Amino acid sequence: MRTSRARSSEKKAIQYEKILDVGSEMFVKQGPYKFSMRSLVKHLNMSQANLYHYVQSKRELWIAIRIRYYNQYKAGLDIIINENQGNYRILCYKIVEFFLEFASVDFNRFAMMYLVSAPSSKRIGPLEQAYKPFFIIEYLLKIMKQALSAGNAKDSDAIRYLYYLYGIVVGVAKVEADLKLHTKITEPIIIEEEKLFADEYRKFVLRELRDLINKIIP
Repeated sequence: MRTSRARSSEKKAIQYEKILDVGSEMFVKQGPYKFSMRSLVKHLNMSQANLYHYVQSKRELWIAIRIRYYNQYKAGLDIIINENQGNYRILCYKIVEFFLEFASVDFNRFAMMYLVSAPSSKRIGPLEQAYKPFFIIEYLLKIMKQALSAGNAKDSDAIRYLYYLYGIVVGVAKVEADLKLHTKITEPIIIEEEKLFADEYRKFVLRELRDLINKIIP
């Protein structure tokens, strides 16, 4: 009996992950307004009633996907913070480097975290009721405040630099993703005469960001 229940729970967990995977891909391709739960069940080959056993609405699905991705990011971020205690400059650089790599590995994940807005809903579901937003910049703010209190950062402008740094990194992740696209779009980002590869761009950006971090935290 226990084995049967364990298998049933395992199957549900696998199906739930599949729902999040397919949902994430469709959200990114179609946008939060064009995407529908009906189209999702067709891709998953399951009934809408069955889907609602896992997520009760499009907005709840969006929240579930973001929770998964933010938990993945937080797990990696915690490792970096634990491994680089004490040196605020290196820690800040490692967080920036990790962010770009995290965004590069899975574009859908990055898009769901930063580019795809939440679908509107008249009803607040159980996931939204329990949802606590995870602000990545809070980690950097905490580090910056620690550096300021320790006398390592120059002055209060460091906080402004931090938001500036954050904006740069998010934008860089999007440009890097665009550089990896092989299909021609209406206005391609790659100029054939001046072609730039994503890995070359990353190296340049990290060098420039290192200089900026050195300016913020001497």
